[in-house]
Amino acid sequence: MVNSGHVQRRSLKSFILNVTQLIMVCGPALLLLTAPVANARTPGPKRLPRSYTDPNIPLTPASPSSSSSPSNIDTARTSGPAGRFDYCAMAAEESNANNGIVPYQAAKGCYEMFEFDPNVRDQTVQSVRANLESFYVFYDIAKSPPLMENSDLQPVDLTGSLISVGNTTFRDDYSFHAALAQQISQLQDPHTSYKSMCYQQFLFIQPLSTYGVYEEGRSQVKVATVLNKLDPRLTTSLVDCEVTHIDGQPAFDVVTKFAETKSYSKDRGVRLNKAFSYLAHDRTGSPYDRYALGTFAQRTKVPSNVTIEYKIDCTGKRSRSTSTSTPEEKPIQTTVALAWSALDATMIPYDDAPSYHRQFCSQNSIQTVKKFVLDSASADDFGAGRTDLHNGRKKSKELYRGSYASFHMLSDGITAVFRLGTESPNKQENYKAGFYQNIDNGFAAMDAAGAKRLIIDLQNNTGGIICWGRYVLQTLFPNTVDSPYIYSLRASPLAQALAKATFLYDQDSNSPYEGLVDPITGEEVSDDSWMNPGDNLKGRNGTFSKKITDRFCGAVDDIKGAADDALFEAEDILILTNGYCGSTCAVLALQLHERYGVRTVAVGGHHGQSMAFTSFPGGAVQANNTLWVQRVQKVFNSMPIHAKTPQLETLVPKPLPANGQLAFTFRQVMSASDEGKVSEYMRIPSEFRMDYTSARFRMPSVLWEDVREEVWGVSDSPEPAEDEFESAESTAQEEMVEEGEEPTGEDQGEGEVLGGEEDDELERTAEEADREDLEWLQRFEAPSKVRSK
Repeated sequence: MVNSGHVQRRSLKSFILNVTQLIMVCGPALLLLTAPVANARTPGPKRLPRSYTDPNIPLTPASPSSSSSPSNIDTARTSGPAGRFDYCAMAAEESNANNGIVPYQAAKGCYEMFEFDPNVRDQTVQSVRANLESFYVFYDIAKSPPLMENSDLQPVDLTGSLISVGNTTFRDDYSFHAALAQQISQLQDPHTSYKSMCYQQFLFIQPLSTYGVYEEGRSQVKVATVLNKLDPRLTTSLVDCEVTHIDGQPAFDVVTKFAETKSYSKDRGVRLNKAFSYLAHDRTGSPYDRYALGTFAQRTKVPSNVTIEYKIDCTGKRSRSTSTSTPEEKPIQTTVALAWSALDATMIPYDDAPSYHRQFCSQNSIQTVKKFVLDSASADDFGAGRTDLHNGRKKSKELYRGSYASFHMLSDGITAVFRLGTESPNKQENYKAGFYQNIDNGFAAMDAAGAKRLIIDLQNNTGGIICWGRYVLQTLFPNTVDSPYIYSLRASPLAQALAKATFLYDQDSNSPYEGLVDPITGEEVSDDSWMNPGDNLKGRNGTFSKKITDRFCGAVDDIKGAADDALFEAEDILILTNGYCGSTCAVLALQLHERYGVRTVAVGGHHGQSMAFTSFPGGAVQANNTLWVQRVQKVFNSMPIHAKTPQLETLVPKPLPANGQLAFTFRQVMSASDEGKVSEYMRIPSEFRMDYTSARFRMPSVLWEDVREEVWGVSDSPEPAEDEFESAESTAQEEMVEEGEEPTGEDQGEGEVLGGEEDDELERTAEEADREDLEWLQRFEAPSKVRSK
């Protein structure tokens, strides 16, 4: 690892200790919200009146600690290096004084302090081009993608786009790296991305997040959470009120337009779901879930405006309330401009622009950041919740919960829910055994409870280790074949030369092509005949390798069995997603659907439009640029001089000149139902579609019950006895947990072609054959503080 320092400022220790609790009341239910930080700069609480419009709201709260800051920090640059005001010094001062909170202008100004260097541009573009042109497996199809329903995927000429960036002079260094990242994001392949770690050190968040529903015959945007420690004018009375307008435009249209610019999926509906807040399974094994802000309210890219203006109408919420209204509870309409705040995610101290650049921007600087996890108990606290939830139906009974999955029984007593939140490690000890045990214990609990049908809830699962997905598949269908996941690779001239050198010059330990298996014989390949001379794929330009698969998954082999060992028949299983089931999750879901005919349900998106139930199945991903380039160069250098032609010399990628990360899909997953197609560009819509409602968003049990009724109808089975369901008042406990470092790959072992997710610091083994590159500031959660009930 380039730099694995874990030095932290003392103020950041107090950041964890200064956790506050919020209680949010939503109708009759006790809802729990996120409260990330205490903002020492904000004035005292100020309740919004019933009708409120104030165009003169300060763009950022006043800070008593910033007496030395200029009165207009957008334009004052009168001191510091080269006579410029040092915004990085200001950011460091504000972070230290305010528990990691940095004003928008200070974070933005710090990013924009560094001058554009054409040499950095040229070398960066050359490195990115060399990697993508030789190894990106979708390089050809990106130029002429197939038409896909409910998709706006456009052709992307990677070489032409990168040449254009390489010929452009930018205002500053940040603008260059942002433009390069934007060009690659047009692929709409979340596995393929570029980011400069210099400009990932602040996380920009809004004090209000939203969710989308279809109610009363129209699409609506509602308030999901308020963080009144960032803006004390906000109160929990606004939660579940409708956001009618954002910056003067219809709110749903604004979020839809924002989602169109993102690369999370090739499906419009899935991108919309991702922009909104969602309730996520807690990966620490806690009985609570947590609300994620969604990408509209939480961004790593600098927002274009200092504030977002929201028009909020609580009339509908008040009119639906059955409780006696007090004067303060009368219908309100509110317009308020909310400032962006930046959370300092740096892992080591910086004092000014030179130290910031040295530690986070140079080629050998640190590649880790802190990650802030918004932990909150949910309305559907499965460990201790009310019995009745919605329209007289009963709350699901939790059978078992672990770090990676939870298992529930619905009110009919025969339909179970297997909620799989991730296939990515959570840094706990024995993480592999913990995952397998989580699955084994959950299936044993469902069997003991007499489950006859199963809903597999894969909402917001962004994948992880491929063998973990295989383990779930094998558990559901014990007679699964040895190699269900089949890949192929791009057979470019450089790739063919490296594959040949791997075996000819004994470079297995260095090569990106070591450990591959022939899916027919089950034996590891021992020569380059799988790569040379290369095969053609129907409808594709260029040549590709023969089909290969991954190395042996030991744990999977231990649970192989006969078909009648399965706990559920295929027709008694449903897959439930909001479309954002990616990578390993997508490959698992597609295998279940294509091989075994498991039916699918998608929720959310755009009302009345079909939606894919998976996204970015892609394949194995290279996400550690430094190790990848080192391996390529080692294998190339093993070749004799006469084999290193000038043409090949120009194709070998060089390291990035600045602190950046390039990830790309290295191997493509072949379809299980059509051998000539790749899963990434096959859009398979869900068989059933449902909309989110407020109840379905807030309470997973309501959604699961609705899914059961939609597909199987109302069950005639007797409901469990009342005392089988725990009944207790939920407790409102919220905290912003500072999770420590967010690793970025320098110590990921042989991770570029192996496994897990990009933000994983664990040593990789050969069985981990997938890598994620998503939400690097939100992903890979370390064990958070266990809350008492």
